[in-house]
Amino acid sequence: MSDGEPGLYSEMDIEGPDRPEPDPTPGGEPPGAGTGTGTPGAPDDEEMPLTEHIEEMVHRLGVVAVAMAVVAGIAFPFADRLIEFLWFSFLPATASQCPPPGGTVTTSSACPRVYHPLALMVARLKVATLAGFIVALPLFVYETYLFMRPGLYPRERKYYLAAVPTSLILAGVGVSFAFFLVLPAIFTYFLYYSESAAVIAFGLSETFNLMVMMLGLFAFIFQIPLFVMLAIMMGVTTRRWLESRRLYFWGGFLTLAFFFSPDPTGMAPILVALTMVVLFEGTLALLRWTGADAHTSAVEQAASLRPLVYTLTAAAGYVAGPAPMPAGYYGSLPQVFVDALAYLGLTSATPVVVGLSVIAVFEGLNYLLRRYDAPRRLRRALARIRVPVWLGAVAAGYLASPDPRLLADLDVTLLSTVEMAVAVAAVLAVYEGGLALWRWRRAA
Repeated sequence: MSDGEPGLYSEMDIEGPDRPEPDPTPGGEPPGAGTGTGTPGAPDDEEMPLTEHIEEMVHRLGVVAVAMAVVAGIAFPFADRLIEFLWFSFLPATASQCPPPGGTVTTSSACPRVYHPLALMVARLKVATLAGFIVALPLFVYETYLFMRPGLYPRERKYYLAAVPTSLILAGVGVSFAFFLVLPAIFTYFLYYSESAAVIAFGLSETFNLMVMMLGLFAFIFQIPLFVMLAIMMGVTTRRWLESRRLYFWGGFLTLAFFFSPDPTGMAPILVALTMVVLFEGTLALLRWTGADAHTSAVEQAASLRPLVYTLTAAAGYVAGPAPMPAGYYGSLPQVFVDALAYLGLTSATPVVVGLSVIAVFEGLNYLLRRYDAPRRLRRALARIRVPVWLGAVAAGYLASPDPRLLADLDVTLLSTVEMAVAVAAVLAVYEGGLALWRWRRAA
């Protein structure tokens, strides 16, 4: 693998004194490469004072907020029906088994419990706001287009306008994905590990907060392909630049998932982060397959995934083999650290804090080696182990979860030690053999 090979490693991590000067744009394209013209500015571009830019931005965000409020107001009278529909779509109960407001007798543990006077009103506001948020997403894209229009070339304007209906479609796909796949999986998992340990009671506020959060979050994260395509089509960046820094995007996705998915077991954040990574990588794979923004051959792109393939294959073999799963170590963390997170209300974010700490130490070491001109071979070696280190940081972070129940679920033996070793070796042999055959055919 060459030092400047794109993919999982950033070129800045293996720089040396003989490196060429960086290109003027992130992807190495000359100015105006994504515009289709060599003119220095867009046709309608003109200088404006900063205050006018800020005023216009506030105005356009205000339009989005007003539209969101209007849609929420329209949806509010139907909020009770929406709450009932969402609740009984994921929990094993029916409306006939649950009492009306003010009732006291239930025939199912999955009926909603109200633990404070405003719980029902807050749930109504949340579901109405969710409807407004989904409808306002394409309007937000359109308002950003109007804000940026004077600085866009005609072809870029077409891309941006086409993104408006696409945004609404992707939001609908995201909500459907959460509704039909993610939320049923989450609640099935919750019921599975809780029913044998305690009497289950679902509080309306906490449970419905998770439902609304996941539906809204998936409506947003399914915009990732749109944002990536827009950025590349408009010449803001390139596919190669995004691929060379993919680990930073993965880390950002994981951080957002743990901060915005309220689940101390880690099940919901893992599903959210995995979906974001798949959308991001799927978009890049589609661009690579269509030949858009191609700078390297497909076989070299596949070869750049070697550390990821080896690490994930070894992890899958360990899970499927007879080796015991590691135990969580939340109880061994320094008490001052645990108390500080609890005081800040970030106990569920413990995996993020621990994982980011490991990554920060590794990346800090990389920075110091570059800063003080350490031997090139050492910097190259650290750059090549970045994928295992980052994945190890994710695993170390999850082991710090307050309730890592996923580890207990994975503690099954599907293969013997010999079978596991053979399976891992076979997967790696197929991967390396495929690369060798691919290169041979290209050379022929």
